[in-house]
Amino acid sequence: MNYARSLYTSVGSGLAVAVVACLVALVVFPLKYGAEARLLITPRATPGVDPYTSSKAAERIAQNLAEVVGTSQFFSRVIAVPGSGIDVSYFPTDELQRRKLWSQTIDASVTYNTGILGITAYHTNKAQAVAIASTVAGVLGGTGNDFAVNAADYRLIDSPVASQYPQKPNFLAIAVAGFLLGGAVSFIYSLAHHKHGIFG
Repeated sequence: MNYARSLYTSVGSGLAVAVVACLVALVVFPLKYGAEARLLITPRATPGVDPYTSSKAAERIAQNLAEVVGTSQFFSRVIAVPGSGIDVSYFPTDELQRRKLWSQTIDASVTYNTGILGITAYHTNKAQAVAIASTVAGVLGGTGNDFAVNAADYRLIDSPVASQYPQKPNFLAIAVAGFLLGGAVSFIYSLAHHKHGIFG
């Protein structure tokens, strides 16, 4: 019975911590929408190279570019694009703060075993998220070979569309982490208190 009570108490505590964690995140972190663009990277034909090797080369190029997009040099190229619609004033003038915000604004991922590179931009404004993702994809398509080891062709296969709901902060992950932490602490405390009552 005591173990069952401890379990119920842990569940209740976990739920309470999860709710509080989500509320704190809502206050501390601004709601940001996401917009994703996807590029297909195809290495330029090389005589004697089999399709598998070409596919792995495309994946390596995509992985390299996924790291490049978060750099300050790439950021400079993005905001220098005329008519992009990006609100440059959103980013701080301080270099360290600007780098930090840019790394939080842009995210890149590679589809396993392919040359498909996904670019997601996060912003409090939907239109800005789309503008950033679109401009990043454009810069990659036009100057991606400046950062690639091997020459490749870049084709936009998915234009960016803003998410209907905010994607950051990730309330589900925060709630789960809060629930597990609160539940675990409560359960351990209840067991320790129970054992102390028996042996104390």
